[in-house]
Amino acid sequence: MLYETIIPTNGHSFSKKNFIFKYFPTQWHYHKEYELLLITHGHGKRFAGDGVDHFKEGDIVLFGANLPHFHMSDKIYYENNDLYCSSEVIQFTKDIFPAEMDKMPEFSRISALLKTSEQGILFQNKKITGKISEIFPILDSLSGIHLLTQLYQILDLLGSSKKYKLLSGFAYNFQAAQHHCNTPVNRTFTYLMNHFQENIRLTTIAAHAGQNHAALCRNFRQSTGKSIFECLTEIRIEFACKLLINSDLSVIQIAYESGFRNISHFNHKFKEMLKMTPIEYRKSLSQEPE
Repeated sequence: MLYETIIPTNGHSFSKKNFIFKYFPTQWHYHKEYELLLITHGHGKRFAGDGVDHFKEGDIVLFGANLPHFHMSDKIYYENNDLYCSSEVIQFTKDIFPAEMDKMPEFSRISALLKTSEQGILFQNKKITGKISEIFPILDSLSGIHLLTQLYQILDLLGSSKKYKLLSGFAYNFQAAQHHCNTPVNRTFTYLMNHFQENIRLTTIAAHAGQNHAALCRNFRQSTGKSIFECLTEIRIEFACKLLINSDLSVIQIAYESGFRNISHFNHKFKEMLKMTPIEYRKSLSQEPE
């Protein structure tokens, strides 16, 4: 899982960006900023915290600070060169609001909205989302206090909506969780969760954990009952299972997205853990119950 550093738009205290992709990147990531997102083209699966649902053009979503998420475009976007996916995104921290906003009646709806967004929010009031979809493109022409107050108005309007869907089953604050216990073993687990999609070396893990690799391996096994790389494999296989269930990606693509660089090794480890191959696992979940 990648921690993403957001750089505010030049001259502003928050970021407003427009993205166009052949298909959305599938990097499982999180950041300290709240993210207000409008899907302008594309459809597929949305992953947020422990939740998975479908996304489509016109969706407006608010991801809370540090809520892990990503969008996986439908397989048609991987196959058809004439199609593309796009979004407009606003990313901001609580620093753009008054320090005592929680005590100010004028910000009561925004304050409640930000709290609810810890689970991710899909807004379902078509009148409100339609109005905000029209405002989003206008933001690119605004600057200074006009841009900031327009963002306040958008959030206040969203806060007035009673029709919405929570995307995650619980408030998933990954950054808070990772600082709960700052030990070498915990730092190691955090590093594995942050970087499991990458090629990971023991020396790099040990440097991050602040302990020599021999002692770290010993302490990790004593604390968890498994080796560092056994834990890494479990994290990767768990992510692969999520993709097998919720995407149309090929097994080879899923192996790569999950951090494996060798399909034979992926198949071997998958079968070792789940007693079936990735293809068998996918088929078993797609079969109609008798």
